[in-house]
Amino acid sequence: MNKESKNILIIDDSISIRNFIRGILEQSGYRIYEACDGEEGIELFKSMGNIDLVITDVYMPKKTGIEVVIELGKEYKNTKMIVLSDGGKYNFIDELGLCEAFGAICFMKKEFVKDSLVELVNRVLR
Repeated sequence: MNKESKNILIIDDSISIRNFIRGILEQSGYRIYEACDGEEGIELFKSMGNIDLVITDVYMPKKTGIEVVIELGKEYKNTKMIVLSDGGKYNFIDELGLCEAFGAICFMKKEFVKDSLVELVNRVLR
């Protein structure tokens, strides 16, 4: 697989999280695009037309990650999506299984990103 030909969209309202994920995925050879909330992420996805994977946070302003998964999943059925969260105020109770039910490939806690995200992305984009 030629990772350099793969485009990944990161949607997260935290610039430090976006920068961290961008860094580890660019080191692995992926091309990265960013959006600061779900609304901007959906617009960017639609305007680009060549995103291979969406990695989105759950809790964001304007549109949540679950809304991103639902909207992109309805309109672009083959979209590969990974949902990340630090737990927020609900500590994952509402997200477990919900993201996958709406079309996400995987739900991952942000604490595992450093050790597991690249491996997961490689597997998803194989």
